[in-house]
Amino acid sequence: MDKTALKKIAADAIEASKDRLITIGRDLYAMPEPGFREFKTSAYVERVLTSLGLKVENSIAITGLRAVAKGKSHNSNIGIMGELDSLLMPGHPRADQGTGAAHACGHHAQLTMMLGTAFGLVGSDLIKELDGDITLLAVPAEEVIELSYRRELAKAGKIRFFGGKQEFIRLGVFDDIDAVLCSHITNSKEPYFDHSKSYNGVLHKSARFIGKSSHAALSPQLGVNALHAAVSAINNINALREKLDEKYHMRVHYIITKGGDSPNIIPDDVRMELGVRASTAEMMVEANKSVNRALIAGAEALGAKVEINDQGAYLPLHQHRELGLLYAENAKALVGPHFVHDLVEESRGSSTDAGDLASVVPAIHPNFGGSCGPAHTNDFDICDEYLAYVQPSKVAAMTVIDLLYDGAAACRKIRNDFVPLFNSKEEYCDFFTKFEER
Repeated sequence: MDKTALKKIAADAIEASKDRLITIGRDLYAMPEPGFREFKTSAYVERVLTSLGLKVENSIAITGLRAVAKGKSHNSNIGIMGELDSLLMPGHPRADQGTGAAHACGHHAQLTMMLGTAFGLVGSDLIKELDGDITLLAVPAEEVIELSYRRELAKAGKIRFFGGKQEFIRLGVFDDIDAVLCSHITNSKEPYFDHSKSYNGVLHKSARFIGKSSHAALSPQLGVNALHAAVSAINNINALREKLDEKYHMRVHYIITKGGDSPNIIPDDVRMELGVRASTAEMMVEANKSVNRALIAGAEALGAKVEINDQGAYLPLHQHRELGLLYAENAKALVGPHFVHDLVEESRGSSTDAGDLASVVPAIHPNFGGSCGPAHTNDFDICDEYLAYVQPSKVAAMTVIDLLYDGAAACRKIRNDFVPLFNSKEEYCDFFTKFEER
């Protein structure tokens, strides 16, 4: 059977499952959970995969999942990936009232895309016509939040890295995978697909300012105000902004996670979480040196101390160009070339651990439409469920068919031509160990 016929079978199977896919998207949207806590979400996704007759490996990096669907031969293995986690945004209209978690970035749509791809390739038995396997992946903890919680998980030996894909690399989940397709929803009420843009890397860090408590009304002069030290450090960071070279898309942002214990006590323990971003790892390091000086100077100005903890990093993402172009051709066939955008010249300020993934295996992270309101805001919502859940599933399934058709020639070429930044998971882990020691 030729590729065109196979793609029609996959697309038709997904179209026939559209009501189920939309229900899945709604269900996942309604169960947001932050990283490494996605137990309900993981169990839900596992049930759907199991309903397709797949054997699911669970509890990978605490909540992650992996299921392999076998083709007629096993020349290549394509990973189809969705992210399990949500943000913490208690002001979002769809936030969980108990936890404050909200899918304000749309990772539930990625999961739905992964499951929809499975409907098209596995539910239709079309996988048996392809010269390779697909591995369906549900990965935890892409959003970098709750650093204190993740630090406790690391201390307990439950994780090493703070990002889910980083943990999957460390655990060898991608060792037998030749290429990975992930995708992300974006703000568009009409059909939309893009591909090939780059993303910043990010260094995650925390700072604890240690002062001396005293009565804020009776004897403030006897204390050392850790909150003033933190505010001074923030002012120092803001003064650095003219030195942040826009050519490298450098960003520094922060929150205070603990500002003190009582307004009538001079704060002696104040804590911050920060992100330092740039389009290259080298400039991340340079910006981080400046931020550390700003934190130290803020503490010294008030006679406080500061403990700085660099807690890991995400590498800049450079998507695999040939794989992205293949994805784009399928998107054009589905919605027309007018709605497909080549952003190879664009570098985005945000970050994702897909950058780490792309350093060891060919990977893409394109965007698809269906949401309204910017991501990471209380205005984010799904405005078109068909665009958000059904269309990206079709494009992904069609791309897999291209990769695994005719002896998986396209996939094997992409894999053979790929030059990884790291040649093994051990080399990757060693890099980050040295990175954190700088």
